[in-house]
Amino acid sequence: MTRFDKIIEQLDTEWAMDGFFGRVRQGDFDDARAQAVLVLLRGFRLENEDLVPQRLVALLWYMPSFLEWQTERVEQRGGSRSDYERFTTEVMNALEEALGTP
Repeated sequence: MTRFDKIIEQLDTEWAMDGFFGRVRQGDFDDARAQAVLVLLRGFRLENEDLVPQRLVALLWYMPSFLEWQTERVEQRGGSRSDYERFTTEVMNALEEALGTP
């Protein structure tokens, strides 16, 4: 078991159809669940020597693009565009903190 197994499991749950990202795919943005995702993302950091499991990379790299693509759908379903865009920015910031920048 690696130190990444727990976050991978939690992110897999959020990407499931009834998880946070699955619901966003349907246009259902829940701010409380969004905040829980941010806590999850802010809860880990990579070290310089870490070998990152492929599954973790797959779960993380897709988030910014996916969230951007869902903006109109969330708005069409009555979600606040400004709240959703703020969340999307916070995800980007959390990923930069966790993964670093080039």
